Amino acid sequence: MKVNVFKRGLLRSRFLRLIMVTAGLTALLGLQTPVSLLSSAIAITTSDDISLSQHGQSPFYLTSAQQLLQQGREHYRAEQFTQAANLWLEAEKRFSIQRDGLNQVLALNNLALAYRQLGQWSEAESAIGKSLEILQNINPLTTEGLRLYGQALNTQGSLYLTQGHTQKALEIWEQTADIYTQANYSEGVVKSLLNQTHALRRLGFLLESRSRLSQVEALIEAQDNISLKVALTRTVGDHQRLLGEFKASQASLDKSLQLAEEFAVDKELAATQLSVGNTLHVRAQQQETFARRTRNKTDQAKADILYQQALDSYAAISVQAPLLVQTQALLNQFDISLHRKGWSRANSIQTSLLSKLDALPSGRTSAFIHMRLARLLMDKCTNACLAEITIPQQQIYSLLWKTKQQAEAIRDPVAVSYALGYLGHLYEIEEQYVDAQKLTEAALKQGHHQPSLIYQWEWQLGRIENKLEFTRERVLSHYDVAFQKVQAVRNDLLYVGPDIQFFFRDRIEPLYREYISLLLPKEEIAISDNTAQLLRAQTVIDDLRVAELESFLACGLIAPDDNIQRTTIQDVANTDKTTAIIYPIILPDEPGGDRIEVLLQLPDKAPDQTIQRYSPKVSQTGLSHTQNTDSPEQRSSKVKAKLEQFRHELERTYNYVLSQPGQRLANEIYDWLIRPAEEQGWLESIDTLVFVLDGAFRNVPMAALYDQQTKQFLIEKYAIAVTFGDLAIPQAPPAQSFSIFTGGLSSASSLPIAPEKSITSNSNAPESTMYFHALAFVEDELEAIQNIMGETENLLNLEFKKSSVQTKMRSSTHNIIHFATHGVFGFTRDDTYLLVAASEQPTENRAEQKGQAIEVEKMDLNDFDRLLRTRNQTPLELLVLSACETATGDSREVLGIAGLAVQSGARSTVASLWSINDFSTAELIKDFYEQLVNPDISKAKALQQAQVNLIRQNIRPSYWAPYLLVGDWR
Repeated sequence: MKVNVFKRGLLRSRFLRLIMVTAGLTALLGLQTPVSLLSSAIAITTSDDISLSQHGQSPFYLTSAQQLLQQGREHYRAEQFTQAANLWLEAEKRFSIQRDGLNQVLALNNLALAYRQLGQWSEAESAIGKSLEILQNINPLTTEGLRLYGQALNTQGSLYLTQGHTQKALEIWEQTADIYTQANYSEGVVKSLLNQTHALRRLGFLLESRSRLSQVEALIEAQDNISLKVALTRTVGDHQRLLGEFKASQASLDKSLQLAEEFAVDKELAATQLSVGNTLHVRAQQQETFARRTRNKTDQAKADILYQQALDSYAAISVQAPLLVQTQALLNQFDISLHRKGWSRANSIQTSLLSKLDALPSGRTSAFIHMRLARLLMDKCTNACLAEITIPQQQIYSLLWKTKQQAEAIRDPVAVSYALGYLGHLYEIEEQYVDAQKLTEAALKQGHHQPSLIYQWEWQLGRIENKLEFTRERVLSHYDVAFQKVQAVRNDLLYVGPDIQFFFRDRIEPLYREYISLLLPKEEIAISDNTAQLLRAQTVIDDLRVAELESFLACGLIAPDDNIQRTTIQDVANTDKTTAIIYPIILPDEPGGDRIEVLLQLPDKAPDQTIQRYSPKVSQTGLSHTQNTDSPEQRSSKVKAKLEQFRHELERTYNYVLSQPGQRLANEIYDWLIRPAEEQGWLESIDTLVFVLDGAFRNVPMAALYDQQTKQFLIEKYAIAVTFGDLAIPQAPPAQSFSIFTGGLSSASSLPIAPEKSITSNSNAPESTMYFHALAFVEDELEAIQNIMGETENLLNLEFKKSSVQTKMRSSTHNIIHFATHGVFGFTRDDTYLLVAASEQPTENRAEQKGQAIEVEKMDLNDFDRLLRTRNQTPLELLVLSACETATGDSREVLGIAGLAVQSGARSTVASLWSINDFSTAELIKDFYEQLVNPDISKAKALQQAQVNLIRQNIRPSYWAPYLLVGDWR
């Protein structure tokens, strides 16, 4: 038995996982897999690499139709999909004439797989539809018939998923699992459940997705066949890596490796070692990106260790391993060596790599390996690199031309499209734009049915034709198509790596920003139909914000399971005559800098006045020397540097006014975002500003911007809210009556940290402990809320644990939840959490009364989702998190606030950018709730009044500024 349709000694499936995950996703789109391949890796077919059954026929008695079936298999395994399809099409006709229903179904199922590989979706659907129609007329179905039925349904599900019909795909795969259970085919059940995890993830049901994985693990554990157990456990580990579940992936692969070594399952060992290296590789990338943001040498040292462990895992693969596995391992080593500037190692590896490339059998996998090497050299090998390694630059051209010829020989349009597109990109890099245009147009023609190909080549054509000075309208038309097509594949792209930032930041986000930059050209460029383009830019910005949030959450935004009618932020703002939405966005500028564009949506205006635009100038002066960094990316962004310095000045303020540098920056940012609109009179009737913030702007509290002319902070002039794109909110007006559930930790606390076990080493490091200081004013805060809001349910210190919170949520009808506890909005969804008392800690323990630290545990986004799903259907009006903070002050971490808001389903969320352990927190919260109970006061105005009250008491800005209202401001 084989693990899935693409595994034959881990040929294609493992390679696809490899190119989606391990290449350093910055290089890979680069080598982004086409939708057909991506879906194949995600939707695990159970065709047994196209079924081998001959229904009892001996090879000596093969009919001509069965010979065609067998020949098709051979071509399919050689990745010659067009030839395989032609043979199976003829076999199906002959089986139809012979009235051999099951073999006809077999031929049709295989035919659909070949069509899917070729991106011929309508033909694949037709083949599967015909297969299912035949099966429905065979009654009863034998065990073999049931397996064929499951295979057909499984393929149908993957076709639905590819076309965006995720709910249909899920329902089909649930039916498939039932069919395979009837057929007593546990391997098929496992793969059907894995497919369901992908569909559930795309729909936003992360907990249900993980539940399916738990079922898979239980089924695998019951397997007696050790070889199959090793392979399936590895498949789960690879699957978890694609979902960004690294700890789980590490555990699964560790288990697969141990089984392979313990029972000497040599045929599976190399494949598992490759997977181990792949997980270590993406973990190293994630850790390195984190280290770059923290600028911490210890964090970088951790990344270096992970890179070395990945190299060791790849190097451990035996020379007796399958050639494709060896080649992939060498290619990954070469990738890491280039990235780390290990020229000597790179030269040593490339000698072995080139010799193995020449020995690879002709087929799609070979073509993609050649292309990936070429793309690595294009993306990662600078002039300095080319001077150090012995691969001449001309070899990049020859690699791609050879691949194109190979792909043409096997009549594989997908591979041909990639080869031509990458050649076009190479000519683009070399500034040979006319040739680049011709090659890219040829690539687009070959990939005309595949959204992931179309979006790449349309984007590439847009860039090239912009350089060739084609009309702005023509260039925009390419970007418009690319933008539309990327929507079709974006959900699939949630599954290509650990923290999608690697892929999203380098291969998706630039498309959005370049498109917005074209829609909002510099002022000296005349624009026809200006309003339509401004509205289009607004749509793209909103979609970028939602895409960023989905990438942070690593799943689609869940559709609420209730009967509440919803509308959008924009629609609400249009009918709210005193609210305006401000969209500041940072766009690339020449040479190597940034420019700021601001869109302003105004309510109740004529169509050509609904949206306004202004382009503030960014001064090149006023930066502290402390803002100089070693990162070229950071050096190039004056905007980001100024925003970071302002945040730094704001946090360290020790009196009620900003420091002189802080005040200067606060006024400069005010001049960017607010003053142009005020000077035009656009804000005369506005009392609430809703910000849709971009990048580093997210990390700066808008409340603290300062108007030097009026000597007022922004919060003194306008109520303020923040939102992350045009998200859906309840259409009905906010609730006027409230029932509140509060909880928190006031005592000092200690969080045990278990040592991380490495796949490649048996570390016996002791458990460590993280300590958190007491939040002395939490009890005053919660008492004040009770006094204002009346009777509340409250859990404090040892009572504030997961099980108690869950019980309260299940049994109550609260529409406000207020938690005052340490928490972090972190770098990834797994680093975003609140602290609660440890579950196993006995309630009678009075540790906090003895001055000892309470033992605590994390309540992360997954727990939060689980707890809030236990609530009854009372809509959650407000979630307040009063003592949390961002982990490193990075703009990405602010997405954690939005992540918690989305996971909770709350209409509005109040949270802080940094923790404030001061009496002013209790004072601000008390004032907020006193205003909130007034039915004539919006949430945004209630928070505004609470912040202004502190300003009037001369409380320092670092205490009142970091509070944000996220979501519905009403």
